Parts: sequence; structure tokens; C-alpha cells
Amino acid sequence: MDQTKRPLRIPPEYAMYAEENELFSLFERMVQDLIVTQPNDPLDHLINFLHRANDNVPQIVVLGPPASGKASIATIISQESGIVKIDMKCLLDQKVEAVDRAIESLGRGEDIPGITLASLMKERVSKKDCVDRGWMLVGYPKTREQALALQREGIFAKHVVLLEAPDTVLVERFLGKRVDSKTGDIYHVTFEPPESPDVTRRLVGVDNQTEKSIRKLLLHYHRHLLGIKQAYAHGSVKVINADQPKSDVYAQVQHFLCQLPRSVAPHCPRVILMGARGSGKTTQATLLAAKYGLVNISMVELIKQAIADKTKVGEMMMTYIEKKIMVPDNIVLKCLVERLSRLDCATKGWVLRGYPRTRNQAETLTEAGYAPNRIYFLDCPSDTVIERLSLRRVDPVTGQQCHLIYNPPPSLEMKRRLRTHPKDEEDQIDEDILGYETSSEEIQEYYGLGQIINADQDPHTVFESIESLLVKPLPRQTLKTVV
Repeated sequence: MDQTKRPLRIPPEYAMYAEENELFSLFERMVQDLIVTQPNDPLDHLINFLHRANDNVPQIVVLGPPASGKASIATIISQESGIVKIDMKCLLDQKVEAVDRAIESLGRGEDIPGITLASLMKERVSKKDCVDRGWMLVGYPKTREQALALQREGIFAKHVVLLEAPDTVLVERFLGKRVDSKTGDIYHVTFEPPESPDVTRRLVGVDNQTEKSIRKLLLHYHRHLLGIKQAYAHGSVKVINADQPKSDVYAQVQHFLCQLPRSVAPHCPRVILMGARGSGKTTQATLLAAKYGLVNISMVELIKQAIADKTKVGEMMMTYIEKKIMVPDNIVLKCLVERLSRLDCATKGWVLRGYPRTRNQAETLTEAGYAPNRIYFLDCPSDTVIERLSLRRVDPVTGQQCHLIYNPPPSLEMKRRLRTHPKDEEDQIDEDILGYETSSEEIQEYYGLGQIINADQDPHTVFESIESLLVKPLPRQTLKTVV
């Protein structure tokens, strides 16, 4: 930081370093943990917090009515990711005083008091396996009182999965449910029978397996469901239809768990929009700039402006343009870096289109210290691109652009004047599409974090897809990365 200049400003590379190393999110988690645990020695507690192998582990609650498949889905997730699965059996296996109180309540057919459940859960999540790998509570809380008691003890779920299915389906599942008496694995006589005859002979039913008992359980669940939803109203909750194949339910649950909760940590968007000409980059950049205040940068317009202003870089580029020679990458990059280094880009963020066009340009942009933290590939079929571009027309008198289908000229007089720009001829469009397809694959491979957006739909629908990925942290590729 240059202390000779006023006002003092933090260089943009400082924020990029903090974001790259997730320092803002780390501070947020440290403060949250400090407030929840309220240790006697905060400094010593924070030091221990930093010594953890992983301080950002999953904290999941899986809920749903009886026979909705909670246990099966949770078991698969636990096996695939290593997250510790916690059910009532796991909680009652502990040697603590609260276990006796819980058993007494269950023996009387009552819900476990919230304070008792919270005590059991607090003891379990404090164990090293939960601290290092995260935890997943299955089937609880069953009441609003239990949910609030867990939260009062500082046990917050980052993700709440709520499975739902029609009661008729749940009754049928419950009555056909069978358990392997040797392994405890769950099967269904119709939907998921065992393959081995030996397993079939070991199958037994569950206690109170009658329609009357399942109806009673469903009534209890529906009575308390609204209160549980209210308790988690400010969290990340996902309702998933459980009346479909188990593999589909699991895929949806896993996708949700890979989504990181929205953070209040500072975030300065650095967005690159990639796509063939006609895929809607200009429209989306304009919408992003209008809603989030990002600096809208077009590489083509930037070059034209530099030449028109007769800047040093502009004059260098003009030399090559007059000779009809491709401007070298280092000169183009210099023009772009001059713009990105300004204060508005450093404080507001930016959205860039028209650059990079090659992997080498992408690499040099990163080396210059301006790596994007969001990159979107607007995927649009060639037929749609050709339709969008080949039917564009320009009024040579007013300079207004029209489209024969989507934005027709307002008057017959203007329609007669319309001309087709040479770059919108079909031969040129085909050449541009081929050029983009050739380079986009290697650019996408270089960045890795790119998000593919379906651009063959209404512009505002496309914007909603982009926006949802802009305001939230990028999703994890797999749950295994955090355990």
C-alpha cells in the first residue's frame, strides 16, 4: 500500500489473495464458532480452531415421514462421503446420563424432550470423528421444540433435507418393509427384494407393522411438520420428492449437499462470459451490470475506445490494424489490464466479454493477476445462433439494429432501408462458430470452474441461472472434498 497517496486504498491484489485463500469465509466461521461455544479463553479457542484438520465440515439434518427412505439415503451418503451418520441408536449407545431419560420417554411412547435430545447430540458431535468429518442427523428433530433446543445448544444444520411422498405410497412401503436379521439391511418385498435366497430367509418384519400404526406415525409427523419448517426457515432447506427411484433421490440429495450456503463474506465478482457470437453475452453482461453495479467491459469496444482516444496502447494497435495484421496478445492484454486496474473495477467488480479467445490469453490474464472467480459458458445451438444473427438488420440512417422476428422495424419506411451487416452473412457466422468451438474447449479445460448455461431460452431465464451461481459460493464437485 502506497502511504504517500491519499486517500489510502487497499490494492486489488490484496482482496484477490484473501478470496483465493478463503480468508473472509475463515473469519466468518471463526466468529460464528466463537459466539456459539462462548469459551472462557477465546484466544486459546481460536488457536485450537485453526489447528483443526478441517473447520468447514458438513452439518446435515435428514427429515421425512416414516418409510420415506431417510435411513437408506443417509447410509449411501455416509458410505460415499465419510460423513458420520447419527441416528437414535447411535445417540443411545453413548454412556451419558441423558440416555436414561431418553429411554424412559421412548418407553412411554412420548417424544424425547428437546433438552435431552440436545444434550445427547451435543455430546456426540463433540467427538473427533464428527469434528473432522462432519455429521448427519437422521430422523430428528421430530418436533419444533426439539429443533429449537438443538439450536440453543449451538447445533446448527448447514443443510436440511426434507423427503416427501404421498401417504398411500408410504403406507405401502411400510407394510412391505423387511429387515435382514443378521446385517440390519433394509429391503422391500416388492420394490427392493434381496437377490440372495439366504438373505430372503433371514428377513423379518418390523415392530407394530400394521396400517393403524403407520397412520398414527404419519399423523404425528404431519402435526409437527409446520413447526419444524418454521424452526429451519432461515436455513438452507430442500424438499425432495421421495416417490421416485432411490438413485434419483440420492442424486438430488447429493446435488443439494454440494451447494454451499450463501455467505456474508465480502465478494467482488470477476466474471467472464464466454459464448459464440449471438449467444447473448452482451445482453447478459448488461443485465449483470445493471443489477449488481459491475463494470461492463467489452474487449472489442475497449480496443475501439483506445484507438479513438489515441492512447499509447491504441496507437500501437492501430499500427497493426492499418496493416491488416493481428494485434499481438501482449498489446491487447496491456489494453485490458489498464482498464481492469482502475478503482471502479477493483471495488465494484467487472464482467468481461470478448476475451480471452485462446488458452494462451486465459493463462496470461491469470498471470497478470486478474483471474476470474466466475466464468460462464453460454451454450447455444448453432441453428439458434444462425437465426439470431442472419436475421439481424441495421438501419443505415439511424444506426438502429432490428431483428426480423424478435425486434421488427417500427415502420415500413425503415424496413425498406434495412441492410445486413457483412459480419452477419451466413458464411461469416459459420466461420465464427467454428472458431469459437475450436478454442472454447481448451479454455474451459484451463479454467475448470466454468459453469455451462443453456442460452437457448428467454434472456431473463438465462440471467436467473447466471445470477443463482453468482450470489452463492460455487458448488463442491463432491462431498468427499470436505471430509
